[in-house]
Amino acid sequence: MDPTPLLTTFSLIALAEFGDKTQLAVIALSARYDRRKVFTGVIFAFALVTGLGVLVGDVLFRFIPQDVIRILAGLLFVVFGALMLLSKESCETGETKPIGNPLLSAFSMIALAEMGDKTQLSAITLVAKYDSPYLVFTGALLALGLISLLGIFLGKKLCEIVPLAKIKLGAGAMFLLFGILFLAGF
Repeated sequence: MDPTPLLTTFSLIALAEFGDKTQLAVIALSARYDRRKVFTGVIFAFALVTGLGVLVGDVLFRFIPQDVIRILAGLLFVVFGALMLLSKESCETGETKPIGNPLLSAFSMIALAEMGDKTQLSAITLVAKYDSPYLVFTGALLALGLISLLGIFLGKKLCEIVPLAKIKLGAGAMFLLFGILFLAGF
């Protein structure tokens, strides 16, 4: 078994989500509600959204020529990298307070935030590129779970430890690098 799809997915998704709006939402939710319920809701949301992305990527792989997928994936990653480098997210979590059950609030907030987000689109393109839906799904879910746990345990201190500007710079550069590698045929 080639671990490349798992490791690539884990690395890209972890860097992309570190300091992202979703992690900030997890921080905000965990500051107000039971951390286990928040984490459970978050993981269910990530599993649903990532699973849908993996299914779409698997279908793309079967019907679209590999060269077209490689070029599209490369372009998407370059766009994600550029958008990440240009984004204006901060460490402020805002005043959004979900209502009702913490598990359902976390699930619905994260599922809606991630639908069509760069991590879901990344999972789609990585499955289409590597034809390894299970490894991409596993890598994405592990990365999203780890980043969520960091957000839950470190809370607002996270941005004091690693400035968001550096997180975004590293993640944006990695997306650009992978996009260029995909376009070059690697």
